[in-house]
Amino acid sequence: MNPISISGGAVLRLLVLPLLWVGLLGQAAAQTAPDTTRISYSEETVTEASAPTTSLGSTYSNLARLQIEEKSVWKLGLNNLALPYTGSEGKLYTRYGLYLIYERKLQPDISVMAELSPDITRYRRATDTPTRTSLAVRSQVAGRFYYNLNDRIRKGKSASNFSANYLSLAIGTGFGRRAHETPFYYYDFSKPFVRADLAMLYGLQRRLGQYGFVDFNVGVCTKLAPEIDDFGFTSTLRIGLALGR
Repeated sequence: MNPISISGGAVLRLLVLPLLWVGLLGQAAAQTAPDTTRISYSEETVTEASAPTTSLGSTYSNLARLQIEEKSVWKLGLNNLALPYTGSEGKLYTRYGLYLIYERKLQPDISVMAELSPDITRYRRATDTPTRTSLAVRSQVAGRFYYNLNDRIRKGKSASNFSANYLSLAIGTGFGRRAHETPFYYYDFSKPFVRADLAMLYGLQRRLGQYGFVDFNVGVCTKLAPEIDDFGFTSTLRIGLALGR
């Protein structure tokens, strides 16, 4: 019996073919195996940064109520008073009262205002005349133009809440049997029962915190009924409580 002879190429094929089959079977198994890959989602939580420290400017804005938009405001003036004044020959005059004022915007920079100011007055013309005490009422109706309001809004100093400089045209009246004043003029004599005058004013108004205001103006006035000294200068300072909406 002759021995079986196997060439080197045959041996190589015998070794390589099984390896190829194993590779093909593994690849097929990988293609048919189910995909077990899992995808998970998570939401990143970012801690909110701490609020910045309040600057001096924002503190002033809060104090002056500059960024609060208001269309109308009620004002209660607390400084409607004249301390006792004694003039020549024993003349005496004093007044104690309140201001009640309502102001409403017609446009962002134009408003109308009405005031009613009751007060108690004590008056004496001379030392040898009696001192009289009576109730008097002053009032006014006015229109105001806040000419620099838009500039203040652009600069962040106001938000249409009556905090600006203004020009005003006002009619002032005084009622009372012994009334001596309108909001703009002082009369030496108490008659007639009703007095009226017209005033042109330049002023500024600012809010003080949430419930305060200050209003200062200067101007000229003239009496609507002809009398002596028909023309005069006037100035007014009002400080008090305010409630806007």
